[in-house]
Amino acid sequence: MGFVASLLIVYGVAGVVLGAAVAIAIGRCLHHQRRSQIAAYARSPSASPGAMREGFALLRGEVVAEDAAPDDAVIAVEIPCSGRAGAAPGAWHTRARAFSLRLPSGAAVRVEPVCSRLNLDTTFVPARRGGVPVYVSEVRPGDAIYIAGSVRRDLDASAAGKGYRDAARAWVLRAPTYGSLCVSSETVIAHHARRARFHRAWALALGAALTALHLGLFRAFHASVLGAVGPAGGIGVGPAALAVLFVGAAALAYRTLAEQTSPWTELRVERPRAA
Repeated sequence: MGFVASLLIVYGVAGVVLGAAVAIAIGRCLHHQRRSQIAAYARSPSASPGAMREGFALLRGEVVAEDAAPDDAVIAVEIPCSGRAGAAPGAWHTRARAFSLRLPSGAAVRVEPVCSRLNLDTTFVPARRGGVPVYVSEVRPGDAIYIAGSVRRDLDASAAGKGYRDAARAWVLRAPTYGSLCVSSETVIAHHARRARFHRAWALALGAALTALHLGLFRAFHASVLGAVGPAGGIGVGPAALAVLFVGAAALAYRTLAEQTSPWTELRVERPRAA
């Protein structure tokens, strides 16, 4: 094969394609790990309030109502069933109010959800509202939930403090600057942990394959390009075909298994546009 074709095979196909697959696997692993790794201060019953830190965090705790309606849901999402009597597809209704999340250590974090920036990554159950079939997911006081968002030290509106120099402050959980406040069930968190392990294993396997390919099959070609063993020449048709087949099979196997083993089914729901 010619030198230009060899460059395309070695650095285009075997380098970019397989390297991109490794990068995707690492990215997906970090994403799922971030969604499943509980902050240290939210895991230990003996953690002190001083151990809490500002920034993105996944917390687990018990929901505590802050108002005079301790039995009402603090978060509720209703999605009408498409194509049923009077149910406009995607016309869902979200209700949310502030509540406290009591951590295993006894510390409390005030949660301030905003309906437009809220995701419930939980189980939706069938129900009826006004004779219309809907899918409903609710978070009620006493529930143990996982919730991910931005933790900040902020003014506590429920306590006056001693003045502007000594204003009462509390830990508050809100939606991150770019993203939504996400409430998850234990089952979903376990799925994220398994997906993190799946993508981590594939990142290691694809990385090892990329290293073996370039340090083994293409080692002489790299040496010739760098001028270590004389002028660069092309690689044979056999090695080139083997490399293309290997790279294609590895990338396809990763993508196929990632789709087939995914515990989630993608469901797109259109939010109604404001008039």
